[in-house]
Amino acid sequence: MNKTVLLLLFFCFLGYGQKLIVTPEGFKNSEELTKKYVVIDVEGKTAKDLYENALRFINKNYKNPEKVITGKVENEFISINTHATDFITIKNSFAKIPISTDYNYDLSFKDNRVKFEVTEIDMYDKSGKFKLKFKGEGAFSGYYIYNMKDELKKPEAKAELENYFNSFIIVMSNYLKSTVAEDKW
Repeated sequence: MNKTVLLLLFFCFLGYGQKLIVTPEGFKNSEELTKKYVVIDVEGKTAKDLYENALRFINKNYKNPEKVITGKVENEFISINTHATDFITIKNSFAKIPISTDYNYDLSFKDNRVKFEVTEIDMYDKSGKFKLKFKGEGAFSGYYIYNMKDELKKPEAKAELENYFNSFIIVMSNYLKSTVAEDKW
């Protein structure tokens, strides 16, 4: 990732409140480490408005939206199961290894806010034999971001994961905050 993109992401994050961070236990809220989710504040929108905007966002951003939505309760909740190919790259000795992921995230809606939580994540290399884990015991268990002593071993992977999900949250947040207008032809 070049410096311009990283700088742009940095300035985006300055204006955004809650962020997800990678810990040995998985994702946590940067402001409150006991929480595994972030809350997106969206003033002036009802739970129904936010739910409908989220459905529009999913329909516009996923190739098969009907397949990624794995659960929903109208105006309250949407669960999404998705895949990202080569979404980050990790360094292993002198090699750069692309990592893909399958993950689930949930959106819960209340007036003026949306809760975003990554509920499951499976990260793996192209062969599928080696997984990227938040915490691991050694090289034979796959790749790991933290060792068993909670020492950070793959800072680049940590940063890329945080950038990926926080950028996604910002894009979704901006969409949820927008007033969706009909296209005039």
